[in-house]
Amino acid sequence: MASVRDIPFDAARQVVDGVRASSVARRSCVRIAIEVEKGAPTALVRAVKEAFVPQTATGLVHVAAFAAGTQVRVNPDCDLAIVLAGTTGAATAAARAFASAAVPCAIVVETSVEVPVREQPAGVEVVAAADDAVLLDKLAAWMAGACHADVALGTNFSFARRAIAERCASERSIKNAVIGLLPFGSSADLPVMAANEALMAIDIAGVYGRGAGAARFAEVACVVGAAFASREAARRLSRSLPGLGAAVKAGVAYGATLAMGRALVLRFEMPNAWKHRN
Repeated sequence: MASVRDIPFDAARQVVDGVRASSVARRSCVRIAIEVEKGAPTALVRAVKEAFVPQTATGLVHVAAFAAGTQVRVNPDCDLAIVLAGTTGAATAAARAFASAAVPCAIVVETSVEVPVREQPAGVEVVAAADDAVLLDKLAAWMAGACHADVALGTNFSFARRAIAERCASERSIKNAVIGLLPFGSSADLPVMAANEALMAIDIAGVYGRGAGAARFAEVACVVGAAFASREAARRLSRSLPGLGAAVKAGVAYGATLAMGRALVLRFEMPNAWKHRN
């Protein structure tokens, strides 16, 4: 995602750069390998295959079957790998092959007692779920943290969008909390925080497949206005709590940024909120 580098002070330029970066990220390719072991639960295989139908040409999904003794072909350029465990006991070896190539990998099983090996290799996550909806929620949470191409991931796979967007909001909130703790002047931190929140709005829009347009300007304007309001609230609280100014600023910055992020998520999640894609 577009990121704040070295605490920028040229906020306007950074937001413009963020728009460009998010646009590039939305159009970049995301590659996912899905390996199905012989005997994998039919319901889980169907749920994964239906969920991983790319919505744009930038989503590249490779699906293959394997069994014991079969060599899994690993593309080191993959962003993620998902191994659906079956009955031949070869799932761990397949996952290890991806992990060895530095590709984040998840092994999908119905229950935790079916985990092929109690201790998985580094870089391998076990996702246990017997229900389709639970499986997709768990996969989305894992993908949000494991995939660097998260904007493109959300653009292509709608079930993962909310988890990715909420993670973006959480990360931006933490950054603003840290900025609030730094010894800036009385108002020097405001443009930095506002830029960070504007970048959050741009990234969340990108996750939902929205490009730069008039709607983005309206969202950024609302976010900047909210940043001014929250900064004023923090200033007043600091006056009433002498000696706790930095802590108050950090707390308000975190809470306000997180609230704005979740509001943006709800905006895109609302049915019929968009008649046209921007």
